[in-house]
Amino acid sequence: MPDAMRFPITAMITITIFVTTFSASHQRTLERTAFDEYTPLLRQIRKLFIAVMGRPTHTARSLQTVRSRNKLQKQMDGTINFPCSLNNARSEKRPSSVHALRPGDIDVIGGIGDSLTAGFGLTATSLATVFVENRGIAFSSGGQGSWRNFLTLPNILKVFNPKLHGYALGDYFTIDKESRFNVAEGAAISDNMPYMAKVLVNRIKMDPKVDLKNDWKMITFSIGANDFCTEMCYREKPESILEDHKEDVIDVLRILRDNLPRTFVNLVPPPNLEIISRFTHKPPQCYVTHSVECPCIFGLSYTKYQKRFGQIIRKWQKIEEDVVNMDEFDTDDFTVVYQPFTEEYAVPKTKEGKTDLSFLSEDCFHLSQKGNAQAANSLWNNIMEPVGRKDVHGTMLFKKFRCPTANHLYLFTRRNSKL
Repeated sequence: MPDAMRFPITAMITITIFVTTFSASHQRTLERTAFDEYTPLLRQIRKLFIAVMGRPTHTARSLQTVRSRNKLQKQMDGTINFPCSLNNARSEKRPSSVHALRPGDIDVIGGIGDSLTAGFGLTATSLATVFVENRGIAFSSGGQGSWRNFLTLPNILKVFNPKLHGYALGDYFTIDKESRFNVAEGAAISDNMPYMAKVLVNRIKMDPKVDLKNDWKMITFSIGANDFCTEMCYREKPESILEDHKEDVIDVLRILRDNLPRTFVNLVPPPNLEIISRFTHKPPQCYVTHSVECPCIFGLSYTKYQKRFGQIIRKWQKIEEDVVNMDEFDTDDFTVVYQPFTEEYAVPKTKEGKTDLSFLSEDCFHLSQKGNAQAANSLWNNIMEPVGRKDVHGTMLFKKFRCPTANHLYLFTRRNSKL
């Protein structure tokens, strides 16, 4: 067989495997679908893969391969101090108001969402390993290692409160106990979120390490990429996903509010996927993966609708912000804050002006660990920025790292931002 033919055939076989895996509701946090009869088989295939290949973030050799491709963040040795002072990091007495929370007051952390929250492909070295869930280093609810090697929101908060509980511990599926309160699923869409919120609530309530009434909880919620990629273009009226999503977000926030006292929710909007169409110098396999993983944006049949789809994505983001600002979601012990660093996010460029692929996984769709760390840095900055003055572009890793100040020790909410 000619060498020119080997790549497309091999790539398509691999792509078919992982896209099928993404598409199937293969874990128990998603509702029943037509794929359910294949669930046991898919689960066993994924477990077999892990058994043979090992858990990438638990294996020095795998991490070294990723590091050689410049897809891991720069490691911080013991001579480098954490960027923030730990003075007054945790209140002497547990605060009674969500609007007076310091970083160290967060006791429990969790997340709901799709493959970006589940950490798909963060340490991938091939297309086949993109569907490995590096959940323990996922930006919003993974706590494997420390901020020095894997910057995540939990690994930042652990510095302020070493007793933080709930973050995922490694490369695990949601059916594994080590996933803890990161219940995100690949291929999830907005419609799955209310059910996923109930699963999260149940896990938290059943955990003996959680003081449901008194512990302060932080939940990060982000969804939308799969709705844009595989849902909206198949509807008679693509805009219909907007009203459905509004209802889903309201349902999710009510479930969390009514079941989890003392909770701070970060709502992170999905990035505008138009940015992917602006990538330059993509490797050959990424033209294929983009078309297969995201046909609504990259399928030739929908080229003429791209402007319309872009408007839908921006309206989706605005709907989320509007729901967050509803008065019913801002009480003394529960609040939701819109963290917009993804609104205008763009993948960094190299000195030559090319898309810097080191921030992306092997499919040029998901993030690499370095890109994931950048997302964690950006989310943390948003949390520490006042509502109405939050960065919408994200930040380069450690270039800007917000800290509590003497003038404002608290996580910003609508009430304490002095709007």
